[in-house]
Amino acid sequence: MRHIALLAAAAFVIAATGNTVAAPASPAGLSQGSGAPIVLAQAQEKKSEPIKQKIKRIWRNWTGYKFDVACPALIPLSHSTCTETGKNREEARAKCQSRNPLCAVNSISR
Repeated sequence: MRHIALLAAAAFVIAATGNTVAAPASPAGLSQGSGAPIVLAQAQEKKSEPIKQKIKRIWRNWTGYKFDVACPALIPLSHSTCTETGKNREEARAKCQSRNPLCAVNSISR
């Protein structure tokens, strides 16, 4: 779903920049400050993780199987890790693969 959203956003940007009309701008008009105000983007504060989720994440990292996930659908080939628990390595790999469709899931040696 993220890929579709990225493609739609890219198509919108390309379409929006293709139909621009050049208008003469006078230096006096620019100094008056007419137009849209500039809004600075600030980093959003990270939400705190509840204790129960933190304990589950730490336990999964200690006892779970770790896999390297490579998604070729993204423009720069991105690598991330996936940690899952299961009865065996293949069951954990299946869980990780279901969370990351269309991505290659490889084992990380411990």
